[in-house]
Amino acid sequence: MTMGRAAAIAAVAATLMVAAIIGGMVGLAYLVVYAAATLPGWPIGFALFGKDHPAGWIAGAVIGYGITAVALWIPIAAHVAGPAAFLAAWGICTGASWWLIRWNRPPAVGLPPWTTGAAVALCAIVMLVPLLVATPFNRIGESDGQGNRRYRAYFTADFVWHEALTAELARFSSPPRNPYLGGRSLDYYWAYFLLPAAVTGAGPAHTSSPPIEIYLGINSLGTGVLFVALLYLSAWSAAPRAIAAGTATGLVLLAASAEGLYAAIDLIRRGRPLDHLRYLNIDAVTSWRFEGLTIDGLPRSIWYNPHHSLACAAGLIALIIAGRVSRPIPPAASAGVGLSLGLALILSPFPGGAMTLIYAIVTFCAIASAPRTLLRAVVDHMPAAVLIVAALGWCVVNDTFEGANDALEFGLSSRAGRSPAIFLGLALGPILLLVAIGWVVAAARRFPQSIRPAAIGIAVALGLLFFVTLTVEPIWIGWRAGQILLVTCPALIALALARMHDTAGRPLTAVVVVMCGAIGLPTTLIDYYNAQDVTNEEMANGFHWTVVLSPGEQEALRWIELNTPADSLVQMSLEPRGRETWSLIPSFARRRMAAGLPISLLRTGEYEDRANRADALFSAGNAVKASVVARSLRVDYVYVGRAEREAFGDAVDAFDERPDLFAKVFENDEASVYELR
Repeated sequence: MTMGRAAAIAAVAATLMVAAIIGGMVGLAYLVVYAAATLPGWPIGFALFGKDHPAGWIAGAVIGYGITAVALWIPIAAHVAGPAAFLAAWGICTGASWWLIRWNRPPAVGLPPWTTGAAVALCAIVMLVPLLVATPFNRIGESDGQGNRRYRAYFTADFVWHEALTAELARFSSPPRNPYLGGRSLDYYWAYFLLPAAVTGAGPAHTSSPPIEIYLGINSLGTGVLFVALLYLSAWSAAPRAIAAGTATGLVLLAASAEGLYAAIDLIRRGRPLDHLRYLNIDAVTSWRFEGLTIDGLPRSIWYNPHHSLACAAGLIALIIAGRVSRPIPPAASAGVGLSLGLALILSPFPGGAMTLIYAIVTFCAIASAPRTLLRAVVDHMPAAVLIVAALGWCVVNDTFEGANDALEFGLSSRAGRSPAIFLGLALGPILLLVAIGWVVAAARRFPQSIRPAAIGIAVALGLLFFVTLTVEPIWIGWRAGQILLVTCPALIALALARMHDTAGRPLTAVVVVMCGAIGLPTTLIDYYNAQDVTNEEMANGFHWTVVLSPGEQEALRWIELNTPADSLVQMSLEPRGRETWSLIPSFARRRMAAGLPISLLRTGEYEDRANRADALFSAGNAVKASVVARSLRVDYVYVGRAEREAFGDAVDAFDERPDLFAKVFENDEASVYELR
């Protein structure tokens, strides 16, 4: 057995083992579903990069997942959703792909020769993903000795929101509804979550709640593997030196931020114990301490935002093609570019749009160097343009831009412009020097085709960071533009490491790598520990680090899920719950609310207005007045838990005074549920 094959088996075994840790047999079964969802793209990946090259399999898997998501949407949009319809749509897409795509021919895109070293490096990098997700995902909703379920606060904003989103999509409404705004249409990029939603809504029957948390955990595991694999391939295709590409990818994945080291030194300087690192959002020090932008490290992209990561992975396919394809571009490669960028837009418009812009600039630069080829280039890129425009049309029809186009502001960002050296130095310090060296090396070679997408990608990402602002959530641009920067810089880092190795020798290169790792790795280690630490119940900035659901609350929420109509509006209070249990009803009772304050969606004035009216329902102190408010919001059920009783006191007792208006249908020591009559 070759080393490459042994490494591949080890990577597969690690992924299977972590899937079993996260979800047992259910997790392994869902991993099979995830793998099946990638099948439609395999022939496309083979046609692009060859069936004997890992890039063909990995790119095909990413494209296949996107195709399956669109295929699942078709029965939902046609109002015929169900197991048979989903299987038929997926089967037709898969069959058509395997039958129509000529995948046994020479690949459309030439890549450097694949070596055993490249295979070992790829598998070593991929194996980091199971290590990163195993404990954090295994501890989501962990039960303690008292029967409480515990959720790390980070997941309240992302993973728990995705649970609510998946439950909403599993109703198969077309268009999907907003669970925080009385069931209005949902303006969000939800395509990635259609697979777990389809399994939730049309999968095997469960005696209790469908295990959405397991589905989402396995989905993130599979997506993380594909994302990191493409991250490595993008670096390797630009600088085909296995060790350099693997090291560059590892540094960007695990050691891109100096915030952890800074926070530790700061605590020591102030004479405080390092245990206080548990109480920091460690990868957001640039925001919390310096009020600047913050760039989330790539582990968080795997833990919290897999849909953005899959969009980036799809975009990287197009950038690999841009860096390696012959001129003029073959029709198959042009179609591959359009399909990968189109699916990136569908999965997440901002990363998809940024990747499309990068590809467009790369293409423009190629045309500018040979202007006589302009007409030919336009014709050659027609397949790509048609597919990208079709994807944009899909996004417009399904309102997946979330209204962000009205909230974008151009000009120097106040957050990014506030201490930019500190912001970049802390957020990206360990890798910035290597990126700069790689840029100098590339410039000395006049930016060869293979490295041009990465160089332009970094320039575009920096431009977005400093000159674009999302007015309703200024920090958001840092997360997304920062991710674009991180996924495009491994190629330049690999080029820098290869050059250093050739000119300065292996020892000095190793010293530089170790120093960068020593500066950046503390952030990832601290973040990893904190992500899985569900024992920390201290207060953060307006919320507890760990959200605890008591057995009584779980019983009440389960009762709502099993005993109320699926389209019911169940209302809890909002201001008292703040940033802690803001998604309690949609995520755990899996019901919509008439009003909500979602911290994961763009906050508009309508959310605030409805929230104030909803809280007036609890503070009225008069059943008749409360009934008028509830009816104006079309509330069906009212949830009264500890938060409501602590915030509104005797006012909530008014519900018991008029059972003809508010009929108590559930009660235990922790919560009561009233049906509006």
